[in-house]
Amino acid sequence: MKVKTRRRNQGFTLIELLVVISIIAMLAAGGFASYGKIMPGVRANAANKTAKAIYTWLQAYANENDQTFPQTQNASNDAFRELFKKKYLDDEQGFAIPGDPWLNNAPGGNKKPDNDIGNEPDYTSALSPGECSWAYVNNLDAAAQSNLPLLANAFTETPGTYEKNKAKKGGVFNGLKAVWVSVGGSSKVADLGQTLQIVEKKSSRDVNVFTSEWGTNADDVKNPAG
Repeated sequence: MKVKTRRRNQGFTLIELLVVISIIAMLAAGGFASYGKIMPGVRANAANKTAKAIYTWLQAYANENDQTFPQTQNASNDAFRELFKKKYLDDEQGFAIPGDPWLNNAPGGNKKPDNDIGNEPDYTSALSPGECSWAYVNNLDAAAQSNLPLLANAFTETPGTYEKNKAKKGGVFNGLKAVWVSVGGSSKVADLGQTLQIVEKKSSRDVNVFTSEWGTNADDVKNPAG
């Protein structure tokens, strides 16, 4: 994966270095697995490292846009496409989780991104339907409550809920697990239990972090296009 950086007189910024480090970690995570053939127990951890890399790009975007994360009224793909417009990266592979059913309608009949991102300035072919495995929460900025969710591996057609059948959209990782990242950058492999939802303790109760009870506007939770 190539990341395009822009040199300034003072050299690389901290964010640019963090982007490079995150991509190296993501590539290392994928080095022992091919698409659709990841060892049991490894897939969730690899996705977690990928999520951290995506978060780093989102934070870099916020740093250059008054602390506001990319905005979209539609699918998560549209928000992530803003990162290509900023030229932080020119490779789509980091937005795909190997074997994820959300990739079944990828262009060309493949089940992974084709790395055709289109031309500047809009890069309209970047992350076309079927090329993204990540859900995203719209209308957040870096100053929002740090424990609010920002992204997670994509849900079923009902945002906030996963599916036991791994062959269907929103299928869980081995051991009923999912991955999510908060506004503050905390990245977790969550144990879903029988609820098939990402829950955290709040006032001694389990609360789905993608609901208003946790502080998330459910209408802002966007699945990818697929």
